[in-house]
Amino acid sequence: MREFRDEEIRSIWNDILTNKALEISRIISQFPRERSLIIKYEELDEKNRDFALNFINQPVRYIDLLREELYSEFLPEEFKSRKENKIIIRISSKLPDLKKNIRDLRSDDLNKFILVDGIVKRATEVIPTIIMAAYKCSYKGDIDLYPQDGTRLIEPFSCNICGKSKEDKIKFTFIPEKSLFTDTQTIEIQEKPELLRGASQPAKLTIHLTDDLCGKFNPGDRVMVSGIFKGKQKMLGPVPTTQFEIFLDGLYVEKESTEYEEVEISEDDEDFIKKFANEPDAYEKLVKSIAPTIYGVEKVKEAIVLQLFGGVRKRFEDGTTVRGEIHILLFGDPGTAKSQLLRYAVNVAPKSIYTSGKGSSAAGLTAAAVKDDFSEGRWTLEAGTLVLADGGLAAIDELDKMDKDDRSAMHEAMEQQTVTIAKAGINATLMSRCAVLGAANPKYGRYDDQESFVVQTDLPPSLISRFDLIFIFVDKPGRYDGDMADYILRVHSDGEKLASGQNPERSEFKASIDPDLMRKYIVYARKFCNPILSPSAREEIKNYYLAKRKMSGDQAESIAITPRQLEAIIRLSEASARIRLSDRITNEDVERAKNLMDYFLNQTTVINGIPDIDTLMTGVSSKERKAVPKLIDIISELDSASPDGKGADISRIVKEASRLGMTEADVERTVKLLLTKGEIMEVRTDHYRVVNRK
Repeated sequence: MREFRDEEIRSIWNDILTNKALEISRIISQFPRERSLIIKYEELDEKNRDFALNFINQPVRYIDLLREELYSEFLPEEFKSRKENKIIIRISSKLPDLKKNIRDLRSDDLNKFILVDGIVKRATEVIPTIIMAAYKCSYKGDIDLYPQDGTRLIEPFSCNICGKSKEDKIKFTFIPEKSLFTDTQTIEIQEKPELLRGASQPAKLTIHLTDDLCGKFNPGDRVMVSGIFKGKQKMLGPVPTTQFEIFLDGLYVEKESTEYEEVEISEDDEDFIKKFANEPDAYEKLVKSIAPTIYGVEKVKEAIVLQLFGGVRKRFEDGTTVRGEIHILLFGDPGTAKSQLLRYAVNVAPKSIYTSGKGSSAAGLTAAAVKDDFSEGRWTLEAGTLVLADGGLAAIDELDKMDKDDRSAMHEAMEQQTVTIAKAGINATLMSRCAVLGAANPKYGRYDDQESFVVQTDLPPSLISRFDLIFIFVDKPGRYDGDMADYILRVHSDGEKLASGQNPERSEFKASIDPDLMRKYIVYARKFCNPILSPSAREEIKNYYLAKRKMSGDQAESIAITPRQLEAIIRLSEASARIRLSDRITNEDVERAKNLMDYFLNQTTVINGIPDIDTLMTGVSSKERKAVPKLIDIISELDSASPDGKGADISRIVKEASRLGMTEADVERTVKLLLTKGEIMEVRTDHYRVVNRK
């Protein structure tokens, strides 16, 4: 690779600018509304390979010569002489060879032109910065502009007009109103979560933006940045150190338009995906490919497959949207492989982030306004898990261990799929269009089949109601213990063979489809398949909904299903059709969604054989809600009639309530509810009184 003289560099730039004459004329005519001349690195590479390689190593020198050539040969006189509002030169690239992983940046890359991509973690506000400082000379009062670089304002040594210097005892007065400013902003990007494997922490990089690049990017945006990799010397008080802080001087930033830029699908991959989707047992193979070392839970695995493919997000003319992402909660006993299922789903999903409720705060899950050295003491927005997982999967383990206030931050993110921040003068709305796969344990340690689901969880009904499907995991002795033990022993046997370097033949635990191929399959289906309901599928869903709503006899007191479950069935049906790469939802897809919905409802909402969705939606069953005023009246009457005036005895409350058809268990649940709500108080053991409210 040979070196180029300045004259040769100018000559090549002249040729490139000549090809852009029309674009330069357009910028001049629309200046200053448009003021950026964009040159693609690929144009340099096509012109002269050695020239392009030299540019990578000496971008500052080459851009300075490009600017000189542009102003001397291609701009009218009014642009040549002006010091303010100059045309900005931006060099962009999408060349994979130039792309660097943030964690791989080293000192050898300093002062070179590079390309990085990632997710915007946080962004400062846009602030004006002086590029030409106006100073008044004390000798004749002349005012002139002096270029500024860096963060410190530098006073001139000598006057450009009269020639006098500080040695001549003259002074310079800074004139802010005559100075020239440009917009500046700092953003921090971090590695994309889907590129991380294992427990590695995502690497971060600070990006400095100027002028028309400012204010365009928010936390959660996926961007590709072309720029010059630089270092800034660290200071220990007033003393400079030998260490440098790295940053990227951004020349061009492009927001990624597609959700899965990193997943490359070859023609062979596409042929495999289309062939696989047409196989009659495609669903079964996909289900068996989800955590094959985990015994059973086929319904849960099927639901996770549908969650990975997802439904279709819809946006209407009035600006409202209906989410297509499917939310699933795994709830039950410890040691039932809930966390393993989460980990496997994260490993397969094209875009995913795993977090644990124990170490997550509201700000860590959604977003936060923070004040630190990054923004030099100003407030900045910082994206959390649900924002960074936008367009992908957020797996949240130990959901029950989170603080109540932190859990409440998830409500908006799960249903409206936005995160709103209003703090320290910052009012912003960030997108969180991700599917949530959560796992939680019962509050008393183990799940009790005799108690309702809501009684055994600390999760609020408002959060529970946002999950499309909930699955209960119960670990109890039974006839399947032997099968599970054999299964686990066979898993370990295969693991022992692999650990010793052997290749277990025909392993039953090998996924039917490789995780990398499955990831590409999911990306392909989500990008190119947006199925719609066929007339027969539409009618099937309607009939199912109406049948669930039209209960007779005792069941008329409860509500079996709400419109939220209706929308969930549509999402599940869309995901099922996507697996077949079909643009039509058939009755078979609806049947699959109905089976999952019935399984979920039977596990979580059936009380004494009667389905009641109110237990999930409000935390109180329809029967309990209707019993509340009756029980309050009974307690009030018994308290008034008690000879010692020390409250209504629980045994007498049960006796009176039995005449109204309430069982002892019904009374105990309703009394507990009234105590929680503050409607009654326990004046002494098992004696209650209604709280009078004025």
